[in-house]
Amino acid sequence: MTLREQHVNLARETPYAFACQRCLGCCRAKRIQVNPYEVGRLARPLGISTTTLIRRHTMNGSYLKFNAENVCPFLTADGCGVHRDRPLVCRLYPLGRHVAETGEEWFTEFESEPGCAGLRGADQTIQSYLEEQGALPFMRAADLYLALYWKLAVLVETPDGGHAPARVSRTSWADLDAAVGAYCRETHRPVPAADDEKMLLHIHAIETWAESP
Repeated sequence: MTLREQHVNLARETPYAFACQRCLGCCRAKRIQVNPYEVGRLARPLGISTTTLIRRHTMNGSYLKFNAENVCPFLTADGCGVHRDRPLVCRLYPLGRHVAETGEEWFTEFESEPGCAGLRGADQTIQSYLEEQGALPFMRAADLYLALYWKLAVLVETPDGGHAPARVSRTSWADLDAAVGAYCRETHRPVPAADDEKMLLHIHAIETWAESP
């Protein structure tokens, strides 16, 4: 995707509107990054664990694995099969969201896919579009995991932080169910049922493991 001219460094107050017409062109030939919260949201309605979803539908728990035709694994003849729980990247399209280490946030707008039937406008704002797409909880999750990433990066770089990568493995980072299950067994507590509660416990577990000897 390429950026639209003059459509960079946008703010939540920027006039903006986009009405998807379900042409499904944006569900093909993409790299859809996912974080543990999004993996959990995708796994739950499918009735599988995040461990299974990561193995079947992602590349190392970081990106969705498109099929041989380069199509999203959740695209059906009727459209998105996981629309209620779709990742943030899908909710934002055709916007991109960027967050600096300082917390500064800005948006960019991308050119439409060839043949895209979506209708663009300026009668609302980016903020209203985010709300309409149910993006805010996913943005909160993305920010929390980004903050965790920066924290882990600092631990790894410190002289006494050599234990962090050994205790915090790729599995504990990406596989929410496995990590939360292990932490709950260690601490003798029940596994939360709610997605948000499980995400917060996942982040707490990784921080605890990373900081422990």
